[in-house]
Amino acid sequence: MSSNTHRSLSQLAIMVCLFAFLGTLVVEAATRPPRRDDPPAAKRKWTFMVFMAADNNLEGGTETDINEMETIGSTKDVAILVEVDRIGKYSQGSDWKWPSTKRFVIKKDADPKKVTSPVAQDLGEVDTADPQALIDFVQWCKATAPAERYALILWNHGTGWKEISPDVYASVDEVPVPLPSAGLADALSNISYNISYDNTSGTSMDIPTLQTTLAKVAETLGQPIDLLGFDACLMQMVEVAHAVAPSALFQVGSTDLEPERGWPYDAIISALAAKPAMDGRKLGEIVVSTYKESYQMGSQGNVAVTLSLLDLAKTKEFTQSLNQFAAAIKKDIAEIDRIEQARDEALKYVYKDYLDLGHFLKLLAARSSRAEVKSACNETYKALMGTADSPGFVARNAFTGEKYKEARGVSIFFPERSGFRAYKKRYAALGFASEGGWYKFLEEFEAPTLPYLKIMEVILVDANQDGRIAAGEEVKVRLKVRNFGKKAAAQTTLTGKTASDLLDRKTFGTTLATTPAPGKETVVEAFSFTVSPQAPENSEVTVQFTLAGTGAPPSTYRTTFFVKAPFASSGHVLLVLTDGFSPASPVLQAMFQEAKVKFDIWDRMLDGDLKPEVLKRYLDGWVFISVQDSSDQQQLTASELDALSGFLKAGGRAVLSGQDLAFTLRENAFAKNLCRISFVQDDINVHVVSGTGGFAKDGTFQIYGGDGANNQKWPDEIDAQSGAKVLMKYNEGARDIANDSEMNGPDLKPGSLSRGIKSSGAAAVAVNDGYRLMFFAFGLEAINAASQRQAIFADIQKFMTPSVDAQVRDLAGASHRRAARQPRTSREQEETIDLLSSIENRLTRSIKQRMETDPAYGRQIIETIEGLPEAPRQSIQGFEKNIRSLLEFNRQHGTVIPR
Repeated sequence: MSSNTHRSLSQLAIMVCLFAFLGTLVVEAATRPPRRDDPPAAKRKWTFMVFMAADNNLEGGTETDINEMETIGSTKDVAILVEVDRIGKYSQGSDWKWPSTKRFVIKKDADPKKVTSPVAQDLGEVDTADPQALIDFVQWCKATAPAERYALILWNHGTGWKEISPDVYASVDEVPVPLPSAGLADALSNISYNISYDNTSGTSMDIPTLQTTLAKVAETLGQPIDLLGFDACLMQMVEVAHAVAPSALFQVGSTDLEPERGWPYDAIISALAAKPAMDGRKLGEIVVSTYKESYQMGSQGNVAVTLSLLDLAKTKEFTQSLNQFAAAIKKDIAEIDRIEQARDEALKYVYKDYLDLGHFLKLLAARSSRAEVKSACNETYKALMGTADSPGFVARNAFTGEKYKEARGVSIFFPERSGFRAYKKRYAALGFASEGGWYKFLEEFEAPTLPYLKIMEVILVDANQDGRIAAGEEVKVRLKVRNFGKKAAAQTTLTGKTASDLLDRKTFGTTLATTPAPGKETVVEAFSFTVSPQAPENSEVTVQFTLAGTGAPPSTYRTTFFVKAPFASSGHVLLVLTDGFSPASPVLQAMFQEAKVKFDIWDRMLDGDLKPEVLKRYLDGWVFISVQDSSDQQQLTASELDALSGFLKAGGRAVLSGQDLAFTLRENAFAKNLCRISFVQDDINVHVVSGTGGFAKDGTFQIYGGDGANNQKWPDEIDAQSGAKVLMKYNEGARDIANDSEMNGPDLKPGSLSRGIKSSGAAAVAVNDGYRLMFFAFGLEAINAASQRQAIFADIQKFMTPSVDAQVRDLAGASHRRAARQPRTSREQEETIDLLSSIENRLTRSIKQRMETDPAYGRQIIETIEGLPEAPRQSIQGFEKNIRSLLEFNRQHGTVIPR
């Protein structure tokens, strides 16, 4: 061995000992209070501070991220300090089950599964939403490891500037959940929101509080935070950046949801440790680039994500440009229809009032007819994204996946009018709103100072009302119109135009005799057209409608339909598919075919919304509705829920099956009043279910892999309410090796890493109350073996096809329960009468038909009635009288059918 080799080994040994010694000094310094005579600690290049507010359902990710940090650990130039607050309820697969708050100085280790860094301090229970908790953590970090530069990472749930429960990310809603029972606007004025959700304390930190807290943090450090990071969802907003800009130089965050795996701390800290002289901008760029790489077939899978870096020094300049833009579009509010179109088309994140600002600016610049508006759009876009010569407010932007191709790196609050009214007081309290012109524009947008007749919806009513527009069919056009302005409209004209040769005319026109008053809405019976009898099936027809009046900006609405064959029902069962081309479709159809059940298919993607007239055809049968996810294209629409409500209230029988069904219905009265469920959580991340109470012979079933659709990324947990019976529960203790990344379906939102039943663990319920309903909070198509699907389907079919005797008992029970409840309103009373009379009429008709060939059958029904308890029997005495009349008529005439 050469002397050079000896020298290299000796130097290596000295370096290893030195690193170990320095790490020991840091830990010792961290675990005892500083003394007055302590010499000032040597400054490092960086102190990387991670404030893990995990007293919530994210706690399962704390160990994963700290283990990533331990792959590098603290060095002589970089200290990694972490505070972890946990709740201890979501740690089934973890060695960490403690419900308290601890601080760590992260040390390097070689164990990727176990955290070996020693506990520097055990603080007991801490409310991490308390501003002082964050300030204390930063004070400890500075005392433990003073540095030239500081990064502060806030690790938690995030909801941007406003609050919606972090367990329930809404995909379409602009109001908080659950809806307050009192006045919505008043209730929203008293909520807390935004970051550092602490379940034990039931608190979170709002943005104004975060602003003042970070100011104290910067004061504690004696300098601005070099890099402020939000390892949390939805925090990369103009409103948030404006609040924190005085206290930090750069900000990293996501405009949308982050996967629970969060940031790739191993890659980030490795890059920082390799080049500790980098500044906050460079570190932020590394966070953004490594985050993208980790989710693009990298260390954390293949998931659509977005992350950006903001240069907070540019905040003032950017805000001034945004104010000028807001003033320009407020002045030219006559462009409101184009503004709305740009808003509607712009990329929106999981909250549909969080809009990608850059994409909106580009769309409006392309649509606007006003030079001033175009110029303002372009100038603000430059201030946002920068140019080749001058960097902008967004210093770095990265994304993966087609869904984020229009992401520009920062979002802004741009709600619909109802959303603005709900959050108006709260939003006005933000510094951004009080200092800027955006709030003033939103006020004008809510109720412009002119008549603004907006076409809200175009309703095409086909002659037979089956929802399919067929060749030769007449179609009536109805428009739902609302006046959002503060003034009434004068003479108003409505026109329609099409380039298609398949209608009886290409232009339509009418003058509206009356228009809705300010703030009011009306349905206009406009005109009708007829489809050519020779129109080929699947032909596409587009019609554009324009509504304009004196002094009112034009409102346009484009609708497209396809020429279809009339819907023909051939059986007593309807299978409703959300997308006939999805993996669920062939599995569900095979399930029906193997059970030898004759069924019709309604494909919502091709056939449109499910219509009341279609459902009515199956009142003597049953309907199976499959919904695959919570996207706007998949979830049940309001009109479909109305149709389904009417079907059930007429005594119909239906099965609802699908992940995210409970999630999308959580605020809808349909879930409470008809499904008799309450929503517990989205994505329980348990993929094993078991029958209970004898359902499916109490068997246990996997909802991933096998020959099933393998598409259950987000099964919901529900609770059964009064009137519902639990059929299946999630089996948390069963072997569950499901991997979301290996499942079919879109990456709409990140799956949950942590598993856990929060409440009853219910996965399916049944209701029998005049109508029959089964609700599965997961997709039955995912049961991983055909034989197991058939076992479940057999029990479904049995419940959905009750004997006439069973239907008589159902009628008696439903009548008795409703009599005991005493309807509180005239509407409830009418619905009760309609339900019971509908069931009674169908039952009577069925019994009558059977008695024509089997006269003794009527006597069997009477025996069933006579066997009922007195009270239920009393409640159907009219029905009993009718059956006895049929028997008497048969006795006298030898038939039940009058001649």
